[in-house]
Formats: sequence, structure tokens, C-alpha cells
Amino acid sequence: MTTDALPSGRKRDLAVSTVVLIVGAGTVAWLTRYNLQPYSVSSTPMAPAVRSWEEYLVVNLTALMLAPMLVAWLTPGLTPVDFGWRAPGRAGARTAAAMFLAMLPVLAVASRWPAFHDYYPIVPQAAMSWTMFTYHELSYGLYMLAWEWFYRGFLTHGLARGYGAWTAVALQALAFGIMHIGKPAPEIAGSFIAGVALGIVALRTRSFVPCFLTHWAVSITFDVLAILWKPGGIL
Repeated sequence: MTTDALPSGRKRDLAVSTVVLIVGAGTVAWLTRYNLQPYSVSSTPMAPAVRSWEEYLVVNLTALMLAPMLVAWLTPGLTPVDFGWRAPGRAGARTAAAMFLAMLPVLAVASRWPAFHDYYPIVPQAAMSWTMFTYHELSYGLYMLAWEWFYRGFLTHGLARGYGAWTAVALQALAFGIMHIGKPAPEIAGSFIAGVALGIVALRTRSFVPCFLTHWAVSITFDVLAILWKPGGIL
């Protein structure tokens, strides 16, 4: 069947998903390249500058939020709500709590591995000062919000409109895994599985918020467990 033979609503959904795919692929490619190198966007060959945590946050927040939000707002008849930006309700909150509890044994075991407790928290100063720990976890929460909006909101819901639920879940999980390159190898492998699970939850609850709550809670908990194994840490 050609696109000319499709109903107008179906053609519109395919067009939306195609735009989401293009914006999403471009964002993942650029951010992966930026995140895997240590230099500031202001660096030049003559004056290399190492990026700060604050720059890393601003660059990632802008890339993950700006273009997807513009697509969500500027597409006629759609708003961010149609891409999962909505309260999850009690069922979504219960799902988030269940996912977090299911992850606790995995976190407890993984935090003992040097590959993880040498890497986390990703800002080393957060392991040595309660002030830095609080600052890091709150700022990382913004980062997680942007990640989950991008993957489980914009990509998952946007791709599902025209390409179907399972294609959307698979594509966003693949992108999610790619963005974990550079982290410990077991986490890279596990991120694909986590991406699939979170994508399914996002579609079933019609919200990315349960995924954000779970991801942030897991991140904080894993940092705490990793610090417990660090010599000279605050815990």
C-alpha cells in the first residue's frame, strides 16, 4: 500500500514518527560524540578546555529537551502530553515503586564490583562531601528527567504513533543503550534490557514519569551503595 492510499490520520502519524526518528537519531549521534570526549564546546586546537559538570548538564539538558519540545509544541494538534508528559496516576506510581524494589538486589550486588564503585558517583567529589553529594543528586535528577522525557516520552510515544509500539520500544532501547557507551560494560549490556522494560511501562501508563522516578531513585541508591565501598567516602 502506498502512502497515498493511507487514511489522512495514518499519514499524519507516520509523518510525526518520521520527524521524531530524524530528530532523535541526530540528537543521539551528537550527544554520544560529545559525552565520550572530555573537552568543552568552547575548546579550540590552540586552547583546549576540559568541560565542567555544569557544562555537561547544560549541553545534555538542552539537546534532550529543546528540539523534542519544539516538535511536541509545533506539531498541529499535539502537545507534550501526547508524548507522555503527564502525571502517571496511582497505577504509575505503584509501577515505579515495584520496579525500584525489583532493582534493589541487583544494585546491592553490582555496587560491590570495582568497575562500578570506582566509576560512581560520576562526580567524584560527591563521595567526599555531603554538600557535593546533595548538589550532585539534585542536578543529576534534572539530567534524569531530560533523559526519560527524551527516551520514554518523546521517542517512545512519538515513534509508536506511526511505527507501532514494539518498533518504538526497540528503537528507543537501542538509542538508550548507545548513550551508555563509555560506562562499565555490564551497565551497557543491561541498559538495553532496562530500556525495553521502561519503554513498555511508559506506553502502558501513557507517561514517562514512572520511568523517571524509578531511574532517579535507582541512581541515588546506587551512588549511596558505591560510596559505601569507597575508602574515605562520606558513608
